[in-house]
Amino acid sequence: MQNVDTEKIIALSKAGWKTDRIAADMHMEWDIVDRVIADYSERENKKIEMDQEDKPQEKEISFISITSDQLKEIYQKAAVIGAKEALKTFEQERKKEYSSRADRRLRNTKLLLRNYHILKEHAENSVFGRTQMEESALDILESMMSMYDNDVIIESIKRSATRTAVIVSHIDTMFGLYAAYCNNAPNREIEMRRYEIIWDMYMTDVTLTAKELAEKHQISKDTVYSDIREGINRLTALIFGVDGLNVR
Repeated sequence: MQNVDTEKIIALSKAGWKTDRIAADMHMEWDIVDRVIADYSERENKKIEMDQEDKPQEKEISFISITSDQLKEIYQKAAVIGAKEALKTFEQERKKEYSSRADRRLRNTKLLLRNYHILKEHAENSVFGRTQMEESALDILESMMSMYDNDVIIESIKRSATRTAVIVSHIDTMFGLYAAYCNNAPNREIEMRRYEIIWDMYMTDVTLTAKELAEKHQISKDTVYSDIREGINRLTALIFGVDGLNVR
């Protein structure tokens, strides 16, 4: 399919996003998204079957067919494990008083969230000016660590449409992993509330204030701010701390 970012669709699907949410986020018809996911699952199942067929069979082997739902569950569990490990590493780093990298990552996460819509609009409006580049999301994020002026950081990301698109796609994918983590957490109700508060404050088209969020969830403003702090800590660990998820 032309002009369809299949890699992003698959990444968000692996992270537990539903078809209608992916379609809305990427401004696509849901049936196109559903077809991309279905095609991917079919290819993966065929690969598994081919790999099994290529192995020497000295004795009779039984094959187990994996459905797309089961495959999605496996990816979600892997995302949760990765998120937990990233959180553990991040918390250990924050406890090291001599290191300021954790604090800078936290600051930069807040900066990216506050400017998410500006970056997304810039990437979408400049789509025809994009070029191929070798720089990954983690390369760009690492370059932010040596900058201390917020305006300079944002402008450095916006200096090319491709650079901006890389960061926006990375944030979207990490939000998907964060959703999977919260949905599978032991204290699911609290974690999902934190996820929804972060989403409504920064990511949704019409953002809400702390007061509006307190009314929506029937909690105090202090609890809203506490949820935001906890949610941003987890997102920081994902956005800056998960290796091997470079979204281009």
